[in-house]
Amino acid sequence: MNGFSITPLSSALGAEIRGIDFSRPLVLETIAGIRQALLDHLVLVFRCGEISEDTQIDFAQHFGPTVGARGKQRTDGGDRRLMVISNVRENGKPIGALPDGELMFHSDSLFLDKPLMGAMLYAEEIPSTGGNTMFASMYAAYESLSADLKSRIDTLQAVNAFDYETQVKKGRYDRETVPHAVHPVVRTHPETGRKALYVNRLMTEEIVGLPADESDEMLQALFAHAENRDHVYEHTWRLSDLVMWDNRCTQHARRDFPAGERRLLRRVGIEGDVPV
Repeated sequence: MNGFSITPLSSALGAEIRGIDFSRPLVLETIAGIRQALLDHLVLVFRCGEISEDTQIDFAQHFGPTVGARGKQRTDGGDRRLMVISNVRENGKPIGALPDGELMFHSDSLFLDKPLMGAMLYAEEIPSTGGNTMFASMYAAYESLSADLKSRIDTLQAVNAFDYETQVKKGRYDRETVPHAVHPVVRTHPETGRKALYVNRLMTEEIVGLPADESDEMLQALFAHAENRDHVYEHTWRLSDLVMWDNRCTQHARRDFPAGERRLLRRVGIEGDVPV
């Protein structure tokens, strides 16, 4: 017995975990059970109550080396092993990253050679409404493709660039100066062996080797398919929720929320591997 309960949250992905006491060191059996639950459900929601930054980091380190704030993303004087995602402003400047509005579907850090394996996001402050996070199963997205389309994309590669779609819309995208990486359009999960669709609307620029119009047409079709509501669990945040996801086989997006209300969450990433 692993000492906690697992309650599925949707037919596609997601499960709520209860019964874990984060005030005490977790035993290996519990960690193994959580890892298996993550592989089974892709997104885990812990109703854990108030936890410290150290507790969040210590928990994440059970699953691999951690990744925190990059560059100047944390300016509130807190632990840089954590990335703050917040619209809270001091002296007119956000104290964290990704402060406002919606975020398109994406997999974290796909512009790196080794994207994150996963991440844990903890809610310190949330608005009265909005700001929900939608998680999409890329297993389900791939498995529901036609056999013909699977055969067409199984060996293709795609270029993924930092904030590609947002930068293009603002007219300032230059691949030469933006972090980018080439990854499979379909990746094989290193632990489960299952195939997952691995392109996303925010970061995937083009499919390597295809004419521009054919690449664009195929990507738009794959994006729309990946974001189909049949593949999605939408998480409505509560205070002190800790949400963990497998970044290798999911995408996520954020809904808009009232600009005048405070939102502050802290994220720790878990290092990944080279997708194949």
